This record gives sequence, structure tokens and C-alpha cells, in this order.
Amino acid sequence: MNLIINGITNSSFSEFETQLEQMDHKDSVYFKLRDLQINYCQGCWDCWVKTPGICAIKDDYEQILSRIPSADQLTIITPILAGYESSLIKKFKDRLIPMIHPYIEIYKGEQHHRQRYGKTPDIKVIVLEDEDTTDEDIATLTELYKRTSLNLRNELIEVVRVKKGAEFEHVLTDI
Repeated sequence: MNLIINGITNSSFSEFETQLEQMDHKDSVYFKLRDLQINYCQGCWDCWVKTPGICAIKDDYEQILSRIPSADQLTIITPILAGYESSLIKKFKDRLIPMIHPYIEIYKGEQHHRQRYGKTPDIKVIVLEDEDTTDEDIATLTELYKRTSLNLRNELIEVVRVKKGAEFEHVLTDI
């Protein structure tokens, strides 16, 4: 199963989003973050201490978090804004803390949190660029997702760049 996480924050990429929503998501579960009630991580650490693996915040994020351990791929769609991912995607990633243990171990020569589940889905990122996006922005975002994948013990499959006004068909068929 592929979890598709749409972090588009506004109508700048409405044509892409319209095509995305018209797709047949038969082997996927699609979440449009801006239509969900997802709160910010409170940093309470209940997901590590009081209710291991379960976030204390009761909101729409539970629908996503419960599916992550059984997913094969996590497709993240984000516009690049001021050189960074959307605030919706940042909030989504901050709430991934229940996926790992508080305990530290050495992994690939670095200290990382122990994985809570047997596997986590590999990550594919679709970056929606505007006219101000630079190669440095993409390199920085790619490095950020490489580190996220390292922390979650999965693979960053690819980062796909999509320019505003570009043909979207080839990108959408690869989701």
C-alpha cells in the first residue's frame, strides 16, 4: 500500500491537485492534510512513556499514523516555500515520533533512535517548484529527507521535481 500525503497549502498548484484527486487510488490511501484537523506535536513524550507508539493528541492524524507501519511507500507531496517544505508537511513529520523508541543505538555508524516497528515505508517526495526555487533549495530538501529516512530506517526512493505549469501526467502515473 502507498500512503499519499498531500501537503499543498494553497491553490498555486490547483491543476496538479485536481489531477491527483481524480486518480484511481486503488492501491493507495490518500490524505489531503489541509482538509484534516491535525494539531502540532506538544512535545509531551507520552508516545514514548505513557502510551508507547500512540500519540496522546486525539485528532485526524491517528488515521495516518495507524497506517504507516503497514505501508510499503510513503509519497509526500509538498510545494517548496522559502526553500523548505510546507508547514503541513513539517507538522506531519513532527508527529512521526511514535514510530521510534526513545532508546538510542548505533545505526550506520551514528546514534539513532531504535525502530518501533519491523519496517517503515520507503519515502518518495514530489516537490512542487515555483519560479523562485533554486537547485540549492532542492539539494537542502533532499538532504533533509535523506536524514529523515535514516532516522526511520527506510530508503528515500527519489525526489521528483515538478515545475509550476509542467505536464503532470508522468509524475502522477509514478505515484
